[in-house]
Amino acid sequence: MSSNVVASKRRDPGRLVAIIITLVILASWPLALSPLIDLETLAPAPSAHLTLGLWYLVLAPVCDVMDALTLLSVSQTLALIVSLAALYIVWRELRWRRYGTTLLREARGALIALAGLLLFYFIGIVAPRPMARLTLDDPNALAIDVHSHTRFSHDGRSSFTPEANRAWHRDAGFDVAYITDHSRFAGAREAALHNPVHAGDGLTSLPGIEYVANHNHLVTLGAIDSSAAALDGDAQSDSPSALDARHPVVVQTIPDNLDRLIPADSSGRHGVIAIELSDGSPRGIEQSQRDRARILRLADSLDLALVTGSDNHGWGRTAVAWSVMRIAGWRALTVDSLGNAIADRMHAARRHAVEVIARRSPDGGRSNALVVATLPAVAWNVLRTMSPLERLSWIAWAWSITAIAMYGAARARATE
Repeated sequence: MSSNVVASKRRDPGRLVAIIITLVILASWPLALSPLIDLETLAPAPSAHLTLGLWYLVLAPVCDVMDALTLLSVSQTLALIVSLAALYIVWRELRWRRYGTTLLREARGALIALAGLLLFYFIGIVAPRPMARLTLDDPNALAIDVHSHTRFSHDGRSSFTPEANRAWHRDAGFDVAYITDHSRFAGAREAALHNPVHAGDGLTSLPGIEYVANHNHLVTLGAIDSSAAALDGDAQSDSPSALDARHPVVVQTIPDNLDRLIPADSSGRHGVIAIELSDGSPRGIEQSQRDRARILRLADSLDLALVTGSDNHGWGRTAVAWSVMRIAGWRALTVDSLGNAIADRMHAARRHAVEVIARRSPDGGRSNALVVATLPAVAWNVLRTMSPLERLSWIAWAWSITAIAMYGAARARATE
């Protein structure tokens, strides 16, 4: 009798967790929101959708959590880790009061928990996994990344070749990706070798470069190397003097000091005509949240196009946002014609050239209290942005793990 009672106590917590997960997921279903927003207005983006492949749905609990972690700023990530540590301490304290423990056991458990958390982050950053893909309803709309890197950047992942960059953007639903390595053109040239004949036939890689001017990190879209350095492979100068483009589109990146932004002159050929409202790096997300209102004011006052850059250097499998532009018949254009059409549209429409579509995520930039509440905010955001099939996947995993645990416990009792 005594062993049956103990076994029952061991089984009940797992079953209770599965019941709670099921009830919470079902209860939040009627409150579901679109996972995509217009980052300027923060309203839902009705003409844009996330397409989730079979393996993403099968692995939904893992993919959803890893995506959610990738969408956080530096401050939010730190707040999340502190919250998890606090919950772990409370849990261990309650167990100590009920069952007793030793210092050595607690130290070992804490190290295992920390290693597990670090391993989860590591897998999310470096391991291949399914991606959520943007789908646009308008056939004249195309999704653009204005800021990405390859292994040719000094801080790029060694395995992130131009072709790996192409695959990452294709899996995320981009139609165009600018290769903007730091002061180098080799990645853009290599990527161009695999471009489709017509833009609608696959991911199009276009040239660009990231450099420093006035102590600010800028990106020039459509830039090519017109200097003698091109013969050797790369432009090593951290200035725009080595660049050439038919209609240069200079983008102010974030994170950076916006006080040093260089406004465009009357011709639009010199100075910034676009600014990132979103940047996919954790520090870029930080500034996007903190300075969103200021970026919008700069865009309004200086007539700047709002864009987004993944700033991807080969880490992670989550697209934070997409620059969506509308160009009639773009799918039939050649690569060069598409690059020119994008530049012409940027110069002509400026402030109204691009719509920034972003993944919905808690915004901690407005107050410290919102940053402190990152853990419940992330959990609530995941619950409200899941599709019906993702919800079913979560429930299936919860009960499958519970069934396996109960079967293992029964086998253990049978061998006693």
